[in-house]
Amino acid sequence: MKKLLIISFLLIGLISCQPEKDTFISKIKLADLKGETLDKEQFKSKIIILNLWATWCTPCIREMPDLVKMQNELPGDFVLLLASDESLIKIQQFTERRPFDLTFTQIQTSVESLGVYSLPTTFIIGKDGQLLETLVGAREWDSPEQIEQLKTYLK
Repeated sequence: MKKLLIISFLLIGLISCQPEKDTFISKIKLADLKGETLDKEQFKSKIIILNLWATWCTPCIREMPDLVKMQNELPGDFVLLLASDESLIKIQQFTERRPFDLTFTQIQTSVESLGVYSLPTTFIIGKDGQLLETLVGAREWDSPEQIEQLKTYLK
């Protein structure tokens, strides 16, 4: 019995010392518009919609009003983040000229390392931090079909 207890404690210790499982979100570094790194813990147990865009990308800008409407239609289990790899000054200037009610961030991870070669690209990231879906190209985010599709990730 004593041997079994010792083995059990050793196994528990070994398991708890294992490095945390790599998640898709753990590979991404985001900063707010002040340049401060976002604490991704605040998004834990939420589904993240991470939309990659650029100030020069016409389709990206065209879908922003739909993103605002979609954001207002989704329950609190979702968080929408718009991320550009451009300079903070460029992103800030854009948000001053076009005051969309969206959370704009700067992605500090190489978008190419994430397999992004076209904008807009949107990642749907599950509550566990793993990638659920990659959507390339602009879309009607506020369409009933799109909103219902996103809600399926709650199941």
